[in-house]
Amino acid sequence: MKRLLLRLNLSAGVAAAFLAVSNALATVVPIEWQYRQQLNVTSTGLVRIDLPPASFDAAASEQQDFRIVDSSGREIAYLLDRPPTSSARMIRPASFEAKVEPGSTRLLLKTGIATALSSLELETPNPFFLRAATIEISDDNVQWTTLDQGMPLFRQWGAEKLELSLANRTAAYIRITLNDQRGAPVVFTGAFLKVNAIPAPTLAPLGAQIARRDEFAGETVITLTLDGRHVPLAAIELPATDSLFMRRVTISVREVDSGVSSERTVGSGTIYRVAVDNSTARSQLEIPLDFTPATRELLVHVHNGDSPPLSIDRIQPKRRMLNLLFMAPSSGAYTLLSGNPQAMVPRYDLAAFASELRDANPHTIIPGALESTPDYHPRDSLGAPSLPDVPLAGAPLDTKDWTQRRPVQLVRAGVQELELDPRALAKAKSDLSDLRLLHGANQIPYILEQPALARSLTLTPVATPDAKRASVSIWQVKLPHTGLPLRRIVLTSTTPLFQRQFRIFEKLTNQNGVAFEFTLALGDWSRTPEPGVPETRVFEIDGRTRTDTLWIETNNGDNPAIALGAAQAIYPVSRMIFKTAETDGITLAYGNAQVSAPRYDLNLVALKLLTAPRNPAKLDADDSSPDSTKNLFAGLSGGPIFWAALGLVVIVLLFVVAKLLPKSAA
Repeated sequence: MKRLLLRLNLSAGVAAAFLAVSNALATVVPIEWQYRQQLNVTSTGLVRIDLPPASFDAAASEQQDFRIVDSSGREIAYLLDRPPTSSARMIRPASFEAKVEPGSTRLLLKTGIATALSSLELETPNPFFLRAATIEISDDNVQWTTLDQGMPLFRQWGAEKLELSLANRTAAYIRITLNDQRGAPVVFTGAFLKVNAIPAPTLAPLGAQIARRDEFAGETVITLTLDGRHVPLAAIELPATDSLFMRRVTISVREVDSGVSSERTVGSGTIYRVAVDNSTARSQLEIPLDFTPATRELLVHVHNGDSPPLSIDRIQPKRRMLNLLFMAPSSGAYTLLSGNPQAMVPRYDLAAFASELRDANPHTIIPGALESTPDYHPRDSLGAPSLPDVPLAGAPLDTKDWTQRRPVQLVRAGVQELELDPRALAKAKSDLSDLRLLHGANQIPYILEQPALARSLTLTPVATPDAKRASVSIWQVKLPHTGLPLRRIVLTSTTPLFQRQFRIFEKLTNQNGVAFEFTLALGDWSRTPEPGVPETRVFEIDGRTRTDTLWIETNNGDNPAIALGAAQAIYPVSRMIFKTAETDGITLAYGNAQVSAPRYDLNLVALKLLTAPRNPAKLDADDSSPDSTKNLFAGLSGGPIFWAALGLVVIVLLFVVAKLLPKSAA
């Protein structure tokens, strides 16, 4: 062993560490590891294992359960080689000067450092612009070298590109010239210089498939299934085939906290393909990541705004390369073990020699196919029988107090995703705590999922002039249901030049019968005829409507009335996720103002359920349940409707009693 280490030209410290660890290791129990992969070592010495996605998927989240054993079952020390991630320092330049010239803006930076520069990032308060930039560098502010021309700089619809590559060049001065021929100059207030302290690591593709694609209001959501869990991701590439576009993209994963489903954003950025001022089209289709997913599912949100969805038929994740390094005292068969949730992080004391081991020119091998370990038994269950599957069925429920019952249409058994339609959202409680899924009289446990997504309803504003206020434009907008929860109202106008204040409101009546107006949204809206100025204005609304009619008004003053086009009512997406072996006889009950939210044991396996492949379920348009009419006063809570109904019942009863009483003699 000692002669072998010396032949590899490793330092005395590395040799001593390997010898000490090898002498101290004991024999492991392979049946406590669920999976194994064969390692065919053809020569002695230092070996590097290129870990495939299957190895990560079988191992624990931090790969702490990896073990290498020889043919006799003896544990072999290894080093999990995690190359340091690329890091960057952001430095302010020594000076920054902006000068507006006829048809262009010129920015001059004095770097103040002699280090190779990766890029620079500009700062601007301008919310909407698109410019082509020429970037030059100089050592003396006299002789200039052009690095690139026609580089796009933009900020539009939430997408932005303010970073310019410097190709790891050194420069005392940097000059940026922006073409302002097609618009007013853009104000730039400063910049950052980026210096990469560590070179970017080598990346490898990770297999992935698009499981589903959903189009929402201004947003595309692509569900991506990865080839393995626990794989350290470094980037996601979206090779859209559209000719010209710019989009903001966010990457998220599903999470469950205290039984509540949510999404956590793990990466974001901008993808684009832009050609400015007749220059060659430039593209950036990659979103950087630094994330290790706990499941195989990623959610890719492409924010379209008012633009059409992109043509994306595949997505390519990229992973960081992680390797195992170990010393093979002899050639032959070794085994890589994984899949032991009880295993602790091994302490081999080899991390201090990582750089020396990487530079020692190890022999590289690829593990064999992932295999299940024969007679696998977790440590905690040795000698104990395995537990049967626990049925996740809900308790019986009497739905006489629920006013709404609707059948649920299923395509096939398994995990289901039922999205609530506007009618269900309008009739259910505001927190949706009255939702109950039923098969016969028994409940079906579910998880309520409320992602940050929205659907839209197209509405038609109808002009309703007020003869008493000739300068005021008023439109009436009918909603499909009373009580619909709304997030936003989007108005559209093709009038090229105007500035108005708009008000969106409802007409209500209080308990005393007095009519009043309740304002839902209020804000200014202005348009100019410049190219690219949007034709829409978004008004934020948070809450339920109390009627099925919205009113929109604006005062034109001494100006002509504007033209108002179609409106969009944006409402939130809410889903029920459940699993069933049945495809018929499932109904959804809602409309009970007194009930609290259900509590199901299903929350214990919520993450597994949420990340499983789903079948789309749908609510039937008809209410076919007789239970919805059993209790005419279900859901009434003592308001005016209740007292009016109660008074009517009393009058009817008095009339019936009077008819039944015997009549007196004349």
